[in-house]
Amino acid sequence: MSFIQAVKGGVFAGVAMTERFVNSRSSASFRDVRNFLLLQYPAALGTALHATPLIPALRHAVPGCSIVVAGSGFGLDVFRSNPGIDKIIETANPLYALKKAVSQLRRENPFAGPYVTLTSTGNERTKIALQAMLSGAAVRVGFTVVPQLYRVPLAYDPGLSQIANNLRIIEALGHASRHFEPEIFFSEEDLKDARAFLARSGVRPNQPVVVFVTQTSVAQRKGWRPERFRAVARFLVERYDAHVLFIGTSKEAPMIDKLRRELEFSTTSIAGKTSLSQLAAFMRLCKVGLTLDTGPMHIGRSVGLPMVIIAPAWSPPVEWLPICDPRFRILKNADIPFAPTDYIIDEVSVKEVTEALSALMENPAKG
Repeated sequence: MSFIQAVKGGVFAGVAMTERFVNSRSSASFRDVRNFLLLQYPAALGTALHATPLIPALRHAVPGCSIVVAGSGFGLDVFRSNPGIDKIIETANPLYALKKAVSQLRRENPFAGPYVTLTSTGNERTKIALQAMLSGAAVRVGFTVVPQLYRVPLAYDPGLSQIANNLRIIEALGHASRHFEPEIFFSEEDLKDARAFLARSGVRPNQPVVVFVTQTSVAQRKGWRPERFRAVARFLVERYDAHVLFIGTSKEAPMIDKLRRELEFSTTSIAGKTSLSQLAAFMRLCKVGLTLDTGPMHIGRSVGLPMVIIAPAWSPPVEWLPICDPRFRILKNADIPFAPTDYIIDEVSVKEVTEALSALMENPAKG
């Protein structure tokens, strides 16, 4: 530990001790608290989606509780239409504008009585803890790099999934926890627009639509070769008369279009053309999905889309992937401690992918 870190730790410990002394007479036990503020400032889509099980878990553990979510970016987009949330507060990201984020949260003053502020995985940063403290939250529970400022600080357990780690917050509050899947919600208008778009794209009534997620961050090293995706697309069209729908970000759209141009049949791309709720609606309409281990895969999971997931050898499936669920086929044929600079998932074959997709196409409910 550096000298600066030691000084910061001492200051934070002193602040926390003073704060707890001031609030000791009015603090209720965790089991009596019915108001919860969840802070959401994650850098990745999957991180936000894997925090959504906290909403039904809190509702199950504390019936009639009030839940407010404050955040920005992915954090708000993922939670915005969630019916289990009483209020959404949009703030600046405290990592870049702490003073503004504190001011906005103080102005909203979400609760009149005692409440607990919660931080899920991906929200451990010091400035998020400072935002929680300076906004008036006397009790903080969750993941943090500043344990001195939390009543119950949690550290990430690599032996558990992201979801299971987040649900430890329920246990830290003194309640029994159970598993809940990620959730994202879309409107009837989103669903109607998605159906209309697919019809304009040439999708016939009752024709199966298969979603492809072919792109991921280069830095993540989770790719599969374009010619293999094309081979699988040809198989699906020939065997099942499927229509292939490509999804991704606007930055990924050129690579997706390059992959599509070498196919002999019509496909559709909505890369960069939808909001998260609209994308969820499109994925809900699909029969199955073929995906890399990346953000949109978590949206597919959140809407119950059966998927074949091409997993990298260097990433433990327990952290992010839906293991032991027959709706999902995880193909991971090697195990290495880290990804070489030129790594690509060559150990997963086209034949394995087409066989897994056939199983889901023919029996998606049971996999």
